[in-house]
Amino acid sequence: MRSKGRSTPGLKIAGDRKSWSRSNKVFLHTRFLPKLMFLYAVNGVSGIKRIRAFDASRQRSQIAGEVIDFDPATFLSAKYIDQTDRFAQLALLAANLALEDAGGLDGYAPQRVAVSIGSGMGGFGTFESSATRRFKNQPVPPFTVPRTMANSAAAWVAIKHGLKGVNLTCSTACSSGANAIGMALDLLRAGRADVVVAGGAEACVLPLTMTSFEILHALTISSNSDPEGASRPFAKGRAGFVMSEGAGILILEREEQAIRRGAKIYAQLAGFGQACDAKHIVMPDIEGQISTMQAAIQDAGLEPDSIDHINAHATSTPLGDIVETRAIKHVFGNRAGDIAISATKSMVGHSIGASAAIGSIATVMALHTGMIHPTINLDEADPECNLDYTPNHAQQKNPRTGLCNAFGFGGNNASIIFTNP
Repeated sequence: MRSKGRSTPGLKIAGDRKSWSRSNKVFLHTRFLPKLMFLYAVNGVSGIKRIRAFDASRQRSQIAGEVIDFDPATFLSAKYIDQTDRFAQLALLAANLALEDAGGLDGYAPQRVAVSIGSGMGGFGTFESSATRRFKNQPVPPFTVPRTMANSAAAWVAIKHGLKGVNLTCSTACSSGANAIGMALDLLRAGRADVVVAGGAEACVLPLTMTSFEILHALTISSNSDPEGASRPFAKGRAGFVMSEGAGILILEREEQAIRRGAKIYAQLAGFGQACDAKHIVMPDIEGQISTMQAAIQDAGLEPDSIDHINAHATSTPLGDIVETRAIKHVFGNRAGDIAISATKSMVGHSIGASAAIGSIATVMALHTGMIHPTINLDEADPECNLDYTPNHAQQKNPRTGLCNAFGFGGNNASIIFTNP
């Protein structure tokens, strides 16, 4: 499964945030890896398999979306590997690819290059392994604390590339990546950075983490014999999400600077909205989802009628997909049925804090190619999920504007809007 990606944008800023108009733009460009990921997505190829990372025979959920054959030694020294958790290594690889794709950022002063990365769990793999060692009276690795820190991914990206500007980490559960991208947009608008390395990273295919989600009845446990058919957003009989891992990194920069250095621009990051349900720590609430989509549309200076495509949060949980469907209907009214919706998680599973960064890449590629990737495993829709979810086959829709949703535990909701340049 190719759960890593990157893209590059640019931003033209004039005046303060309140004076922004539709002429103020954030642009993105991307190259090989997201195109390969999107090729698989357009063809409805699932990356969900039986777990290889550990012996999952005692788990109720024995499947996941893993980054197969990932070898940090191909791009990191032994010292770096010793000091980094897998989620930070995934972020470092995605950042390397993003910066290479962007042609490098050598033209920028290091103090003006910011990093903003989201992660819901941080270095939980290190935490689990170190705790196990401690319980067995074995030595705990000396870098347990810095490897576990949620901000270690952003820190290591800065260290690796000498990026000395603002360095931020966002941890808002499943909306972490979206909020990190939104915070990057705010940094550019406020003039606190000229370019931002932004996105999300997660590595949660772990025994304790998965057991904990099983106890919450969030993971599907009924499809171990059919991994590729396990993630079924909006489908009748869906039974929960599939754990996944990965990283997605975007390079955000101002329009005039991207043009000056010859960046190939693929899309515009136009708006960002966020809102809190303030209702329940794990259950979704429609009001927060409505508010965040409306806020993103307003922030982009658009009207609801201008949204052509939605990359849905759509985790395949029985309640979550219904609530999101109802929220979309509320925001878009009678036009909701005309919007092409797709669920990337149907193919790659739910990578928690990285999911919205990966979904953002899918949204950008939909705008660039005109092709909406399918929601696979949607043979019979839930009667309460009756919108156009692009079932099983890609559609050539040529969208001009796309909205990416991310809704997380804690009632943390975020939406991002992308448009064609």
